[in-house]
Amino acid sequence: MATLMPDKNIAYRVYLDGNELIGTATVDLPEISYMTDTISGAGISGEIDSPVLGHIQAMTCTINWRTIEASALKLLHVDGCELTLRSSQQNYDTSNTTRTTVPVKVVMRCVPHTMSLGSLQPAASTESSTELEVNYLKVDVNNETQVEIDKLNFKCVIGGTDLFAQVASDLGI
Repeated sequence: MATLMPDKNIAYRVYLDGNELIGTATVDLPEISYMTDTISGAGISGEIDSPVLGHIQAMTCTINWRTIEASALKLLHVDGCELTLRSSQQNYDTSNTTRTTVPVKVVMRCVPHTMSLGSLQPAASTESSTELEVNYLKVDVNNETQVEIDKLNFKCVIGGTDLFAQVASDLGI
């Protein structure tokens, strides 16, 4: 019986607006955290932080640059941008000791928060970074959408289920 064990990220690339390959960087992907409201009262022994259906707290991503790059500075434009990250992830098949790959694609529509230009030192990276607010996030694993959050269009798909579908219907959207 084939048992695939997720192993590691082999390589990735970051594209600006779908086609422009941008610099040498590492990317800290957004954290997905639901907005919650605390429920307490009769029938509940204590408090429960209950998630609000489809509502996600502010999400940010950080791109850590090795040097100050023109493509990094483009991300400061207030109109925002779309970033596409394409990754190849390695799996290990424990039944026959082979390795396979799985494509992972992350699409983010972002607006700038901050940019740290870092520092200038001889024979060293600048350690520059760009922090972006993420308003749209889509994560495909093996060419299947697993997460799609579009805060401006009332869409929150998790594992194939749109958590906003009934809400949108209730609102006449």
